[in-house]
Amino acid sequence: MQVATDLAHGIDYIHNKTGLNFNFVHNHIKSSAIVVTEPEFNARVCHFGAAQLCGEAVEIDSKNLGEITEEEDRSVRSKEFEGVRGYMSPEFQATGVATQKTDVYAFGVVMLELLSGEEPLKFRFDEKRREFVRISIIESAKEAVAAVDGGREGGDGGVEGKLRMWVDRRLKDSFPVDVAEKLTRVALDCVHVDPDKRPNMGRVAGKISTLYLKSKNWSDNMKLPDMSFSLGPR
Repeated sequence: MQVATDLAHGIDYIHNKTGLNFNFVHNHIKSSAIVVTEPEFNARVCHFGAAQLCGEAVEIDSKNLGEITEEEDRSVRSKEFEGVRGYMSPEFQATGVATQKTDVYAFGVVMLELLSGEEPLKFRFDEKRREFVRISIIESAKEAVAAVDGGREGGDGGVEGKLRMWVDRRLKDSFPVDVAEKLTRVALDCVHVDPDKRPNMGRVAGKISTLYLKSKNWSDNMKLPDMSFSLGPR
């Protein structure tokens, strides 16, 4: 929760609070671009790949636009289209144009990584089909949340089982399930296929700050006999 909160506020600062009249984009949000310090687990965003932030834009004299070489054109396109598979939003994959909403998408993927302890994409060999099947962390998160929603509609008391099984097993079921569920829903909002339906980072940072306080309160008040646990299969 500390990492999630620090990262959310860091990206919110880049997007909305620099005090400059520019729409800054990080364009390299991924787990390997986050530095976590000990012992407090404070997170810092690094690898500022956006041309606007580090001044790496390929500048071409407007008077000589008609004289651009094929090599220069490839250089421009390569700097424009940067990203890592698993963190790239659908529209970024299609156009290669980074926006603040593509940062939001990548942030959502990182949140799902934090929650599940899994990588964005992995491959499993399907014995029946005799081929490798790609497993997306986004799809598995959607299934876990859908199971919770379906269980509530059906009045099943064990609606949290699927979510508990999806969350990082190294936590050993010792976490506030309601916070995990809400944080998962925030992350899924961030990875919505439609960029216009993704929240801005200011709103996301506010929600995660609230969940951070709930999680900290749970942790501060937790005593060994009151630890949550699940009897369901893992």
